[in-house]
Amino acid sequence: MRHLGSRLAHPGPPAARARGARSTLWLAVLTPLACADATGPSDELCPVVAGRGAARATLSLAAGEMCVLPAEGVQVVEIGGGNASAGYLLVVQSALRRPGGTTRLRLDAQARGAAARVPRVPSLAAPARALPADVFGFENDRPGLEEASRAELAFRTNARRAVRGARPLRPTPAASSDPGMTRANAAPTAPTPPSVGDTVIFSNAVHPNLDVDCDGIHDVTAVVRAVGPNFAIVEDLDGAGAVRGGGYEAVLGALEISVLPVLSAYFGEPADIDRNGVVWILFTPVVNRTTPRDSETRILGFFNPADLADPEDCPASNGGEILYLLAADPDGRFSKPVLEKFATTGAVGVAAHELAHLISAERRTVLARGSFASLEETWLSEALAHSAETFVGLSRASLSPGRNYGFSELFADSEDFATYHFPNFRRSAFYLLGPHRTPALGDAYARDPDGISSLAMRGFGWLFLRWLADQYASEGGGRLGGPAEEAIFHDLAGGGEARARGVANVERVASAHGGPGTWDALLAAWALAPIADDLRGAPSATQVETLHLRDVFAALHRELEGRAPFARAFPLEAMDIPLADATDTRIDFELAASTGYYFRLESEGPHPEMRLKLTTQAGLAVPSSEAVRLVVLRTR
Repeated sequence: MRHLGSRLAHPGPPAARARGARSTLWLAVLTPLACADATGPSDELCPVVAGRGAARATLSLAAGEMCVLPAEGVQVVEIGGGNASAGYLLVVQSALRRPGGTTRLRLDAQARGAAARVPRVPSLAAPARALPADVFGFENDRPGLEEASRAELAFRTNARRAVRGARPLRPTPAASSDPGMTRANAAPTAPTPPSVGDTVIFSNAVHPNLDVDCDGIHDVTAVVRAVGPNFAIVEDLDGAGAVRGGGYEAVLGALEISVLPVLSAYFGEPADIDRNGVVWILFTPVVNRTTPRDSETRILGFFNPADLADPEDCPASNGGEILYLLAADPDGRFSKPVLEKFATTGAVGVAAHELAHLISAERRTVLARGSFASLEETWLSEALAHSAETFVGLSRASLSPGRNYGFSELFADSEDFATYHFPNFRRSAFYLLGPHRTPALGDAYARDPDGISSLAMRGFGWLFLRWLADQYASEGGGRLGGPAEEAIFHDLAGGGEARARGVANVERVASAHGGPGTWDALLAAWALAPIADDLRGAPSATQVETLHLRDVFAALHRELEGRAPFARAFPLEAMDIPLADATDTRIDFELAASTGYYFRLESEGPHPEMRLKLTTQAGLAVPSSEAVRLVVLRTR
């Protein structure tokens, strides 16, 4: 970009065991059974497993206790009969770390003597909790939601493709007289901060169809409207004048006060590769034009990795930190009309999300001297950026992590709730409606899976990171008060010395902060959190301690009158298997990689012995290569 307004150009602790009646589970094992710990470093919640020869073992659980059973070692679980009511949550979980992987399983449930009393219930090849998303009633919302996801997928894919062979800019050696970055196509200069009224020319690399062209498309001439210590608001002259009064100053104030201090702590400082001291916030019709006029959604903004590339490889690179945001366009000159308030109010949340992407990208490429192949995998990159929205929302409301906030606390400012919290609860609701079918790690190529599946993937990632921080952050000293969780997110954003990505990155960070060091152990610890959060007597390991999920979802169900995806008071419903004499059923189901299928076994009074057999859908033992386990929690 060229800055024309100045003399110098700008180059471009585990819970105590609950006391109560115990029930006995008999386990027929194929290999010696080891009891895995699902609670972190301590094994207090993992009760003793007593062997009964090579083929049988006994597991005893009191209410509030849980344990992990490897499926390759446990094929049959028998719950002993009892004279009192009982309840269990059972998660059949895949710990596959291969994106796009699927495991087909079968669970046979039979009460002792049921086969001799009643005919077998037909197989449940498509049980009620595994129905397609449309059954939950959001068919009317599907086109817009899928279009929005598809558009973002197209841009992210095209942006990464554009820089695939490009070199990121590098920090200038300390001995150099150039205080900025080494630029192949620019002589050394001494950039100065922009001033209000300056004219700046940016290169635009994004087509209206969201293709990204490193050769550039056209220049964008913009005027600086507001400048702060860390941001400069610039308005594209093509469409300027729609924002009047103090609109841009309000955006600048929110960015300086609410966004950068929080994101700097959680993700790191922008690298300032153009050495002008600011991140450019460019309101431009370039963004508006990416949304077709007849679209049911709209693109709100983006960060383009091409701006971090060496102009020798990517001539369209602006060589600086730039966030492109939707311009106010009340008359609809460029696409669908955009009111001034919509453009300015939504800008802060979008900027928080995109700034998280930008900082992570700079840390992995420019500062770490990596390549653009070092950019984070999609599922984790989006989980971090969506988490950034939450951090800003908490900060603006003076809320600290770990306080189990319900709807009333989060909704105290309705506009802030709509901007920073509601979208993430909606994404997580899509995940909770069908965890087992969510492409948690992306599609088979680790890319954004598109459509509703993309929203579910993002919901999983956001909720998983929220649980991870709540469980393993150090006590006290946090940027927002409470636990110092920013260290976890800061470590994830950079990837460490090896610029780790995806699952390997999470393993590295979890281990460094006192959690399990392997993905399968970490997922086992997480398994019950989506359904056991805020359940009375549930172990602390299962809690999302910052958010009272059941209260928030119940309120959204009520306030939105059951509008999807909030058709239920709580989105996740376990598959019911009655602890009853007549129970004799077969359930065939599929597990996407790193997901779980949830079952609830309950009786309101005396119950018979229950036999549960887990196999492949061919009736064979589950191989260890499928990384399947059973996570059991006794609820009463």
